Amino acid sequence: MGRIWHQLTLYLPVVLMGLLALISYWLVRTAPAAQQGAEVVVTSSAPDYFLEVFTAQSFNPAGSVVRQVQGARGQHFADSKWTQIDDFHSQVHGKGADVLFAQAQHSLSNEDASEFQLRGDAQVLRPALDVPGQPSRPRALYRSEFLHVFAQTEIAKSHLPVEIEYGKHRFTADAMVYDNVAQTLELKGRVKADFAPPPPKR
Repeated sequence: MGRIWHQLTLYLPVVLMGLLALISYWLVRTAPAAQQGAEVVVTSSAPDYFLEVFTAQSFNPAGSVVRQVQGARGQHFADSKWTQIDDFHSQVHGKGADVLFAQAQHSLSNEDASEFQLRGDAQVLRPALDVPGQPSRPRALYRSEFLHVFAQTEIAKSHLPVEIEYGKHRFTADAMVYDNVAQTLELKGRVKADFAPPPPKR
């Protein structure tokens, strides 16, 4: 069981922080510049700029896509310095065929990309990976109505019920706290674990 927990929690927060950091970086880069000499008046509750039906991509030196973010609408709020994306979808490509997907009805990120929130049907999926010469990695899926990630302290948590699928194993809890520095996952409240039986020996 210890080995399962170690593999289960190894990649989620680190990759989640990386893909969410793209949100703030890309939106700041594409924000419309104020016209010289023009007075910009923004009410405290209104966004100072927004994007409609957009896709942002980041490439490696070889020209391959390493990160992609899609949204139906992106808004930046001048008073709070937070950026919101509705109908958020993202994917991060690692080495080889490794890829991770994340989605939520809404995402929020602060100005320095140190804090992120995924709200409404938040899901993070890491597909199974079977590469010749390497140990097979089972599919992992994390689901909750809310995921809160702190990039500087490398902590991801949720105060709402969470569901985790790791291969054929299933875990549920009322809340969770993951500490990437300490490499610990704490499941709180009513915790249930369903372990699939091992495959028959040949």
